[in-house]
Amino acid sequence: MLKQCCDELERRQLTIAFIESASSGYLCSQFSIHKHSGADILLGSLVCYDPSIKVQVLHICPELIERYSAESAEVTHALAEAGAKLFVAANVIVACTGLLKSGGSATAEKPEGTFYISILFQEKYYEYRYLIAGTPEQRLQILTEYVATSVFELITQE
Repeated sequence: MLKQCCDELERRQLTIAFIESASSGYLCSQFSIHKHSGADILLGSLVCYDPSIKVQVLHICPELIERYSAESAEVTHALAEAGAKLFVAANVIVACTGLLKSGGSATAEKPEGTFYISILFQEKYYEYRYLIAGTPEQRLQILTEYVATSVFELITQE
């Protein structure tokens, strides 16, 4: 699905950018390896793994992080908003937070393997929550497929 998504972005002359926390740049790297991706569709990525980067660079309200945690739907949405200001030429903004491995803000309701994605496309936000099993490497591979599928579905809806 990743190659299909990249090909469709290229065919439609759309650009994509990422604001990544839990995925630590993995999504951007995967979108960069397909034919012409770097030159034609991929604008870039900002990795904001530590909350200080979310606050200092992306200007996410510290109270939002404190209230919901750095790994939450609310913060992910705010990251997508910040990404739109940072990557103004992007047609698609993908923001990602989550719990790739143990630690962080894991709870019974938000266990390890939970990811939040916020995609901005055509001035509308699309929010996703995934619970992915496996090793961190397996989770990243599955997450990439989920993101590619979601982006593909959004850009091809008529």
